[in-house]
Amino acid sequence: MKKSMLISTLLLAIFSSFGQEYQKPAEGKSLVYFVRFSATGALINFKYFDGEKYLGKINGINYFTYECDPGQHTFWAASENRDFIKGDLKPNATYIVEVRPAMGAVKAGVKLFPIEPGNEKKLKKIDRLLSKKSASELKGKDEDMDFFIENGMERLKKIEQDVKVINSDWTH
Repeated sequence: MKKSMLISTLLLAIFSSFGQEYQKPAEGKSLVYFVRFSATGALINFKYFDGEKYLGKINGINYFTYECDPGQHTFWAASENRDFIKGDLKPNATYIVEVRPAMGAVKAGVKLFPIEPGNEKKLKKIDRLLSKKSASELKGKDEDMDFFIENGMERLKKIEQDVKVINSDWTH
């Protein structure tokens, strides 16, 4: 009896850690998860933006959520480089963006990738991260980023046609 109860408890714990339900946005809003599950360059802070709005920075294996108005958004992250991702976000929808460290000349670079709902391998990694950690608070929100944002927006204009796109149907 005790053995079957222990096995049942273990199976429940294993299965409940996968297929996690993602947080829903407030009515009429969109929600974006930014997840980083690679330890490469873990000490390096990546700075996050929504267009010309500075969101803050975090480092390490982590994630944060960002609730925003639906519509056109260009998200970007900066480290040694800048990487951009854009999408037309739907109301009441949740999206996931993978934040991937990349090799840089001096410090880790950053890459952003939209995660589609059918990508089971990535979603399992994300589910494990979400089951182990709570969403992180972004640091440095009060930093003056005017010059940095201006520079980032100029870079975006030069590469606009190459920016990755979040498919608005990829809701989680």
